[in-house]
Amino acid sequence: MSRELRALEREQRPRAIGDREALRRLLPFLWPEDDPSFRLRLVATVATLALAALLAAAVPLLFARAVDALAAPGLAEAAFAILLAYVVGGWLAKLLNEARWALYGPIEQRVRRRLGRAALAHLLDLPYPFHVERRTGQISRVLESGLAAVRELLFDSVFLILPLLAEILFVGVILAARVEGPFAAILLVTLLVYAAVLVVGSEWLRAHQRRATQEASVAHGRAVDALLGYETVKLCSAERATLERYDRALGEVERLTVKALAFRTLLGVVLVSVLALGTGAILLAAAGRVGAGTMSVGELVLVNVYLLQLTRPMDRLGQLYRSIKQALVDLGQLLELLALPAERDRPGALDLPEGPMAIRFEGVRFAYDPDRPVLDGLDLEVPAGRTVAIVGPSGAGKTTIARLLYRFLEPEAGRITIDGRDLAELRLASLRAKIAVVPQDVALLNDTLAANLALADPTADPATVEAAARAAALGELLDALPRGLDTLVGERGIKLSGGERQRVAIARALLKRPRLVILDEATSALDSASEARVREGLATLCRGVTTLVIAHRLSTVVDADQICVLAGGRIVERGRHGELLARGGVYAGLWRRQAEERPAREAVLTEP
Repeated sequence: MSRELRALEREQRPRAIGDREALRRLLPFLWPEDDPSFRLRLVATVATLALAALLAAAVPLLFARAVDALAAPGLAEAAFAILLAYVVGGWLAKLLNEARWALYGPIEQRVRRRLGRAALAHLLDLPYPFHVERRTGQISRVLESGLAAVRELLFDSVFLILPLLAEILFVGVILAARVEGPFAAILLVTLLVYAAVLVVGSEWLRAHQRRATQEASVAHGRAVDALLGYETVKLCSAERATLERYDRALGEVERLTVKALAFRTLLGVVLVSVLALGTGAILLAAAGRVGAGTMSVGELVLVNVYLLQLTRPMDRLGQLYRSIKQALVDLGQLLELLALPAERDRPGALDLPEGPMAIRFEGVRFAYDPDRPVLDGLDLEVPAGRTVAIVGPSGAGKTTIARLLYRFLEPEAGRITIDGRDLAELRLASLRAKIAVVPQDVALLNDTLAANLALADPTADPATVEAAARAAALGELLDALPRGLDTLVGERGIKLSGGERQRVAIARALLKRPRLVILDEATSALDSASEARVREGLATLCRGVTTLVIAHRLSTVVDADQICVLAGGRIVERGRHGELLARGGVYAGLWRRQAEERPAREAVLTEP
């Protein structure tokens, strides 16, 4: 593996993100600098919930006053007025709670939208090796769970945690002010012990939850891989083996989740026991004061009401805190992906300049494994507007050359130039916008034919898209389809034949209007009839355009302006088809072997 690849592999290993860092990374989505109306709505929501919590904390004071007024002679009318204020105050508190829905809804949806867009944009910008090594299903699970975690964090914070914290604060202050020092001390110790147990226990719980979440992502990835490879599973009769692998992954998820739930239960028992001991001590002491005549019945009722208002939110807050920890685990996995370094242009990178598009490889070295170099000092030239073919045995590095040109990979040594300018000095977007690749295996989106074609140029109108499709020899297919370009192509384009998918790739390349075309085994998997049709589209695409043809089947490159034979990481022969045959070297040997493998009739037709 090259030094660059090894360094990239180290960089692409997700780094565990703590809760503080996760919240810090989430903050720009919660407080966007470019959206003042959003920030105003957030402030209004927090103010509303604070006012609702204040009202909820204050109304028991009115109830206690009403009880004492009813117990005193001659204060019946005042008691009824206080009770009316108590009812109105409670109604206003609930009314404000309901108003939060209208304020909060747009906040949640906007944050999810911003984060989802940023996540997908970053995933698309991650380097090629990342997507080769990662499971699609695992990434999709992390993305889905992360966005769900954002919703849970926002909902719990706005509707539950912040109101509970405000209520606990107001109730604690009022209770401490209304009771004597010993009661306040017991209350303070109870709250401190509860908070300490909650924080320490939740951190231990988080470690268990994190492992369970990671294994759940792995299991989900196996399920998605099986569905994406449905045909392979069926053709190999591997349903049972696939299910067993998935079940083993789910078994590990089950074991870790059950362990986490058991620890969560133990933590909950300790927390409720701390609250029970603290409130019990306060109530028993208060009852003793009532018996001694130093505290009224109304004050006892008030203490009991406030203790209930305090312990219930504390108990609920403990449950929410543990749920928040789980949500932070899910969010952390998504933010870990967002923290991975994306593809970046070098400082001062320039747009691809206008020019004839001449390609040159100068002493290029590259290796996926240090013990087995793929390219070893490769020198190659593709003149502007000409067609150069690269042939050689499987594993010789032909496709690696295409990936280096597209800058999916970077050379370990040497350089690649376009019109004399180093590829590394060019902006990636500018370079890739002018290169069209027609691969051997064309994967399409599960969308309409028109949507798949328009990927190359989203601004193209329907007439332009259809013209490109017909230029790529797709006219007969369009005429046969009842819905034409609006036909759904299925998962990875499974409803289309191999030849039809190849022609879709050619049509996309035509829409891209490239200055460099790379044909990577573009017809090697097709039958003769399909290959003939695809060649029509390729002829249209490559006319007057610099073209690099990567081929294993030599019969597809006999008309190239130059054929380069790749072996041992270097070009060992180059020339036209007839010249190379007459030379009797490596190319001639490959030609003879392939001719023997072809049916006798095809060998006669393709022999020069």
